[in-house]
Amino acid sequence: MKILIAASEAAPIIKLGGLGDVVGSLPKALEKLGVNVAVVIPYFPTAVVAGLKVYKSLDLLVPFNGESHKVGVYATKLPRSFVDVFLLKNDDFFSTVGKTASLGIRSEVEVFSFFARAVVELIKTKFNTYDLVHCNDWHTGLIAQLLQDELGLERPATVMTIHNFSYQGIGDARTINEVGLDPSVHQMVAWDIADGDVNMLMQGIASADFVTTVSPTYAKELLASTDEGKIFDVLCARKDRFIGILNGIDYDAFPRPLDIMTYQVAKESAKQSLLTKLNMTKDDAPIFSMISRLDPNQKGLDILIDAIPEIVSRRGRFILLGSGNVEWEEKFKALSVKYSSTNISINTVFDPELAKQIYTASDFFVIPSKFEPCGLTQMISMWYGAVPVAHSVGGLRDTIAHGKTGFLFDDYSAGALVRALDRCFAIYKSQVHSDMIEACLKVNFSFDKSALAYKALYEKAIQLRQDAFVAED
Repeated sequence: MKILIAASEAAPIIKLGGLGDVVGSLPKALEKLGVNVAVVIPYFPTAVVAGLKVYKSLDLLVPFNGESHKVGVYATKLPRSFVDVFLLKNDDFFSTVGKTASLGIRSEVEVFSFFARAVVELIKTKFNTYDLVHCNDWHTGLIAQLLQDELGLERPATVMTIHNFSYQGIGDARTINEVGLDPSVHQMVAWDIADGDVNMLMQGIASADFVTTVSPTYAKELLASTDEGKIFDVLCARKDRFIGILNGIDYDAFPRPLDIMTYQVAKESAKQSLLTKLNMTKDDAPIFSMISRLDPNQKGLDILIDAIPEIVSRRGRFILLGSGNVEWEEKFKALSVKYSSTNISINTVFDPELAKQIYTASDFFVIPSKFEPCGLTQMISMWYGAVPVAHSVGGLRDTIAHGKTGFLFDDYSAGALVRALDRCFAIYKSQVHSDMIEACLKVNFSFDKSALAYKALYEKAIQLRQDAFVAED
């Protein structure tokens, strides 16, 4: 079984968000299962290739918008594996993006429609030897449709994974013509662009053999949504081919200076070191933290900012690490001034090393997300012995055992969050707290289990494609 995973990023070569972590981890877990897997991503200028052997494999000529564009295909290996990574280089399209996560604005839609076209040309140049192409998020939404157009009955099977339904890649309808699709022969495409826009994610959902998302609960939430729109109609129509497979993490990327025997001493030492570094009051108060992209639409910033003063009033310390929405960055900075920076530390930067220090030193980790497809921070916080406090949605609900490895709250409100935080204060440094930390340290969220589920799905999709080939031949 030969699999090609297509995405906009793959950590540590390109890491712009959680998608990069997943695409950098899943292939290595699949490799352990004997799956022949490769990854294809754009070669953004921000790609981190120091220490990797990168060589030019070939040139592609990619048709797009009536012209032929040269794309260099560079090859390397995913660190700590034998997984091939193909980096597609074209300065005209890929030099202006790749600095932050691509969320679906119109200019990005053109970039990634070109990327989809280039991936299909790579598959053709590789003599169509892949049994299945695994597409990830809206950036790859046109690949399955293009493969059907270009290769017909002989195309590989396809899987489309939704990592965050909020970002759909809405672009101008002319994108369809630029990429070489003819709406007159594609009913779904014609229906989509009738309003003047193309929805890249919807095209992927409609045309892939199977659709997945990143947790079982998030899958149920999407199918139960009361929102209206074409994409919900398409997703519900495909519910028999739609499943949730929980994400995992690559523990090799998160070395920890503690274990179940040493955590008490190690966490206390880490706490005092971090408080000194951040110029906070050094005392025995519990540390609550949050490490997140500052997205006011998803990450629960509105209820968090109301809860932070309650943490301080109860003699807790709060540490935030994350950047994003500038307005919210300023709101949190203003809060730290109002309530003293010795009690609140706001760090609006991207700093992986500081993140590990915060995880290790924290007693509790706050995740108030309005919605969360899967979430990785709760898995990481548990790995470091920081007990998560989270809104009971999506993958947070699937990964946190209430009262055992964390605390969940149902209502999306500052009041509900504060009540959950009060439970943290009530158990702080008690035997219950120790038991919860030890339970967190024992939980395993490696991609091994998820890889088994993906392997089984790949096999099912490939078999269905082969059956269809025989029936249509």
